[in-house]
Amino acid sequence: MKVKNYMNDGEFVKIRDEFCKELEPKSLKSNIDCWNFYINSTPENQKNYEDSTEEVYKLYRNKDIYDKLRVLSDEGLEDEHLSKQLKDLYREFDEELNAGELKKALRDKENEIASKYNQYVPMIDGQEISKAEINKLLQTEKDVVLREKAYNAKVKGGDIIADDLVELVKMRNEFAKTKGYNNFFEYNLKEGYDVDANYLQNLLDEVYTNAKGVNDKIQSESKKELADEYGIRVNDLRQHHYGLLLDSNPAKMVNEKLKTKEQVVDIAKKSYLGMGYDVDKMPITLDLFPRKNKNTHGFCFDIQAGKDARILANLTNDTGSIDTLCHELGHCVYHLGVDTDLPYLDQNETPALTEAVAMMMGDLQQREDILKDIVPDDVLDKFKADIKKSEAKFINRSMLIIDFEKSMYENPEQNLPQLWHDLRVKYTGANEQEELNNEWATIPHYLSHPAYYQNYFRANLMKAQIYQYLHNTLGNLTENTSTAEFLDKNLFQYGTSIDENDLIEKFTGEPLSSKALCESLQ
Repeated sequence: MKVKNYMNDGEFVKIRDEFCKELEPKSLKSNIDCWNFYINSTPENQKNYEDSTEEVYKLYRNKDIYDKLRVLSDEGLEDEHLSKQLKDLYREFDEELNAGELKKALRDKENEIASKYNQYVPMIDGQEISKAEINKLLQTEKDVVLREKAYNAKVKGGDIIADDLVELVKMRNEFAKTKGYNNFFEYNLKEGYDVDANYLQNLLDEVYTNAKGVNDKIQSESKKELADEYGIRVNDLRQHHYGLLLDSNPAKMVNEKLKTKEQVVDIAKKSYLGMGYDVDKMPITLDLFPRKNKNTHGFCFDIQAGKDARILANLTNDTGSIDTLCHELGHCVYHLGVDTDLPYLDQNETPALTEAVAMMMGDLQQREDILKDIVPDDVLDKFKADIKKSEAKFINRSMLIIDFEKSMYENPEQNLPQLWHDLRVKYTGANEQEELNNEWATIPHYLSHPAYYQNYFRANLMKAQIYQYLHNTLGNLTENTSTAEFLDKNLFQYGTSIDENDLIEKFTGEPLSSKALCESLQ
């Protein structure tokens, strides 16, 4: 049995803090170079990002520090939180010193694929179209021929990188096996996010089972409405038919009131101002609209805790873009609310908890009255009631993405288009006669954040519990300017100094459970 030595705690803190004096400035440069690469994916920016990232990882190849951490790891620490920091830091050193070349090859391969995908420009009938425009077209266009062209143009981005992604998965698995894991999904789940595989599976099964009745009912009703709109049988529905906002869908009525992309930005900023966050006066950089060579998804870049947060997005004038901007601003205010007096390694946010806050903020348009100035009351009431459908669909989508990724890492040689098809049928009610394609490869997390999507699923439980508590305490968040101070003081300031499940219980007074989410579905 390992005997813990409390004197080792002080020795570790000394080593940790000296190391972080070198780590912090190099990480800052790498974060900024990452931002520059994502907003403008040129070869020069890619090289700058790769070079600065390499400078960060060089720090983890210091054999003297590694040896000291190994001794401390063998002897043990008294403090539980410091023990976790030691474990994580020791792992980083161990991986760089004993598998550094393979890790660098993984980073290089990931950047190569990202650059290839970012530079893909969809085409319809020889005309360039942005991915944001494709998404909007699929929401509004009833011409089935044009819809199919738009859907195929979107999926073609997956065709371009599918083989490369499979190669990357195999490379990642090779690395995971050097660490004693069967595959990289299992490795990153435990080592990257400290999530037990059995715990995750039980949580997924619990929520999916409790929501299945609602999901099946929604799927059946939605497919019938969609088929009636096109004048076809339910069995004739294909993937390019989906995504159309029907005349009866309140989201379509809301979209009709959103005349410009700038209006979306104004709504989000006003919502945050109502909570006590003046976005225009905060150190938040916004790059919000599509252009060439820019990543086509939406991200918050946590550049420097308490000092610098940035958003890359590709907004258009619809409810999805309101969700996106409010979501990413949620990440920003969390990041900027972290106490900068914390040790550097604690100046972060735990993955699931920051996603919970962001998702909660994205829901504000359907939870509160941020659209009341532009949408009639009857439409707004219907739009807000539809959040139950959104929640149910999210559960199915999460199961699809997580189950696919888990299976892909277990056997990357299998027919992945067939796997995606079969799981889509199982979880989302897709047509069994649907043609196979590489839509799976368009899921950005498979490339940049392996095993990450389960954080969204767990975050969905957290956000329901957090919002329920906040609303009971403060009322509508966007109508109470003390919301910002309350969140900063009671949740954000702690960074990663407290385990996320412990922080949820400390904040809400109850352990994390699926209770609040399942109640919201009924």
